[in-house]
Amino acid sequence: MRVRRILPLVWLSVAAGCQAGPAPLSPADQQALRASVDSFTQRVKRADWPAATALYATDVHFMPPNQPAVEGRAALLAWMQAFPPLSSFNTTVDEVSGEGNVAYVRGHYSMTFTPPGATTPVSDAGKFLDVRRRAADGTWATVADMFNSDKPPSR
Repeated sequence: MRVRRILPLVWLSVAAGCQAGPAPLSPADQQALRASVDSFTQRVKRADWPAATALYATDVHFMPPNQPAVEGRAALLAWMQAFPPLSSFNTTVDEVSGEGNVAYVRGHYSMTFTPPGATTPVSDAGKFLDVRRRAADGTWATVADMFNSDKPPSR
């Protein structure tokens, strides 16, 4: 009698453990994420900071090198507007992956800009990692973004 009561619980436990996890990203999702990076790159090249920050979630965590994290889209807009003028900016996506409604984009960048008070431009190259979350409308908003230079720190 006791075995009859336990057996359904065992089957229920086994069935619950065999459920599939979130689906991997579809090719369309991967393409949308790559296109979003391309769109961001073009917006940055135009210095269209409101359009660039529109690709980020309102509660974004932006983590630039050698600075405190920037929290929220409004603060990110202010950070971008204060960035020195860019004379070139390029990105390349190296990897896109994820499951369900969460994805990441890993890549590398190059840029040339003129720091405040400088007379000559400075070139930099490095890598980035973005975490994206699918919104209800199907778009992929960046919820966390970090980048850093491949160059050694200046002394």
